[in-house]
Amino acid sequence: MRRVQKAMEMKMQMFMAILFLALLMSVDEASAQKTYAASVSRHASTPALSEADVRQILDEASRMLQKNSVNNGDADVACNMAFSLTGPVRTFGSADKPINIADARQRDAVHKVDIDAPGDFHVKVVNEIEFCRRGLIGPFNGCSFPIQFRSIIVVHPSKHLDPFSKPTKLPDDLLWAHEFGHLTGLPHRHSKVALMTPCSIADLSSVTRVQVNKQECRCLLGGPGFCPLPPGVINCNQ
Repeated sequence: MRRVQKAMEMKMQMFMAILFLALLMSVDEASAQKTYAASVSRHASTPALSEADVRQILDEASRMLQKNSVNNGDADVACNMAFSLTGPVRTFGSADKPINIADARQRDAVHKVDIDAPGDFHVKVVNEIEFCRRGLIGPFNGCSFPIQFRSIIVVHPSKHLDPFSKPTKLPDDLLWAHEFGHLTGLPHRHSKVALMTPCSIADLSSVTRVQVNKQECRCLLGGPGFCPLPPGVINCNQ
């Protein structure tokens, strides 16, 4: 009888410990807000991009991630993080730092622009990105590879292209957040309603709630380089 009672007590203690851990993790995810500050630089030949424009993009990206938590589940959570702008919107431009990215040398040269500027990561705005990494066919609207620069290159809001190289309207908040996700080490995943979709970000414009799962949220909260970068790349048609 005593053995049965002791076994029941041990099971109850284990249950309470698991419950406490789950509650602790839940509280931690809900309360541990993290804000990442971005420095932003645009090529001098791109259209004007004001600090107000940039703050609006970053604020909308923050609201998208912090969405209503009522419908949280493992596959889709409200990720308690935000983006902010640090410093003025800078300009750059020279022969080796072009307005259009055509190869790895030009990509890396633009990544290195204002690399010592204040901020947790850096955003560089250009007109076109024809090259991002080997094995992928452009054009691209954003590129965060390689991640050691803590920098993302994005196409100016007025210059977005669809997969057929035609002008298209793109939600810049989702594009910037998507590229920041890659900067943390996140890969694409097979979902047309996920922030990390391998398909066109433009398709997310009609999605009521853009999905971020628990693992993705942990990487986003951890910041640049927090999660291991996967060796392969998932494309939309795979």
